[in-house]
Amino acid sequence: MTLDLTRRTVVTAVRYSALSAVFTSGDRVGRAAPGRWAAQPEERPPEQKGSKPEKSPDDTSSKKGGSSGGSEPKGEPVSQTAAAHGGKPTIPGPPPKKIKLALVGLGKLMVDEVLPALGQSQRCEVTALVTGNPEKGRAIARHFGIDDAKILGYGDIPRLKDDQSVEAVYIATPNTVHTRDTVAALEAGTHVCCEKPLAGTVEDCERMIRAAKQAGRTLMTAYRVHHEPINNEMRRMIREGTYGRPRFVNFDACLDVGKREQYRLSKELAGGGSVFDIGIYALNTTRWLLGESPVEASAMINDQSGDERFDEVEGYIAFQLRFPSGCIAVCTSSFGTARVNRYKVICERGWVGMEPATEYRTLHGFHGDDTQVCEIKKPFSVNQFTAELDHFARCIAEGKEVESSGEEGRKDVDFMHKIYHAARSGRRVEL
Repeated sequence: MTLDLTRRTVVTAVRYSALSAVFTSGDRVGRAAPGRWAAQPEERPPEQKGSKPEKSPDDTSSKKGGSSGGSEPKGEPVSQTAAAHGGKPTIPGPPPKKIKLALVGLGKLMVDEVLPALGQSQRCEVTALVTGNPEKGRAIARHFGIDDAKILGYGDIPRLKDDQSVEAVYIATPNTVHTRDTVAALEAGTHVCCEKPLAGTVEDCERMIRAAKQAGRTLMTAYRVHHEPINNEMRRMIREGTYGRPRFVNFDACLDVGKREQYRLSKELAGGGSVFDIGIYALNTTRWLLGESPVEASAMINDQSGDERFDEVEGYIAFQLRFPSGCIAVCTSSFGTARVNRYKVICERGWVGMEPATEYRTLHGFHGDDTQVCEIKKPFSVNQFTAELDHFARCIAEGKEVESSGEEGRKDVDFMHKIYHAARSGRRVEL
């Protein structure tokens, strides 16, 4: 395109290019592979009165569930090409109504990950912030365009009962105060998505579950990995027996936690140590991948490191889990080592695994046997927080059960305390 084109010509060319990208795929217009439809010519003879317009091969409106009586064929594949490739993309309907969400606890996770992820959400919008630091709340509210009047303190959560601008809350406060904030939000009539672990004790988890039932509201445990596509592909291969039955799982969830002054190193606020923070990924993801819960645990804690950061909570722990199928998981969890985040599921005829496995981004999945190792190229990964919250909002809107309920969160808290008991007693513990 030369530089002396008129502005109108440039605009027309751009529009044509954009439309071509949307409405053509694979072969170029007018070129047909053997046995497939060719695209129709641009110019067609005028239709005679009373005649029916000729159907384009990419027109799906006459198919079952398509257009009738002038209604739009929402949800149908946009073309035969789309139908031949899994049915997507589909003809969109109106955008979904967004759930109005309050964020409770404005720590590193919420500001660095959740707030940006909500900018990509199709189903959630942030309408309020709950924090113990009003100055920080105002700064974040200005940055994300939230009204200062919607900055609340933790003691203000009951006021949400009369606030039509909040339908649900996402809670990311220290573990042992999850119960306080969750119960208050549920009693105020809002749905709750609560960060893992669900609470510090099994009894507190049960309080939260009862409050949700009494309020008739959704309580979801925020296991974002359940909504990550590559992990889901690993799970599919395991469940379908691509390499036979799983026999062993090796899972490492290790990092250096940093300086001492943080709630994760406080037993009172965190409820536990590395297991409650990152070891839970090894526990929960293994359960989710295998589709079963462990029946026995053994564990050992390294308490001889001399690291003063771990005066209250464990810094290093290894634990084994035995499952009803006979599969054995060997897991490590650390607050004081190099960052290692991976798993490998060893099956009868091969293996599947990921490294990194449960990080926020740049995940990689692999599988193989004695003859080859393959990297998973598709599906592509996504923002896990966006996917998780869109799932939460969709379940609320459609009245469906969430993928990871409060009961799932309760089970993991129970298992973690029994892992600690196994480590302290030096004996295997039935779960």
